[in-house]
Amino acid sequence: MLVKIRRNGQSIVEYAVIIIMFIAVFIVMGAYYKRSLQGRYRQAGDMLGGGEQHTP
Repeated sequence: MLVKIRRNGQSIVEYAVIIIMFIAVFIVMGAYYKRSLQGRYRQAGDMLGGGEQHTP
């Protein structure tokens, strides 16, 4: 019975590690996705504004 409890605990820890890894990957991917969207908006704004952001 003790061996079964240890294996059950081990599998819970393994699942927790996998879930944490997926969460970390999604957080990192979110940062890169956000940067790519910002780059696309900036590129579109530069095309519309003739490359100038502000004219005093």
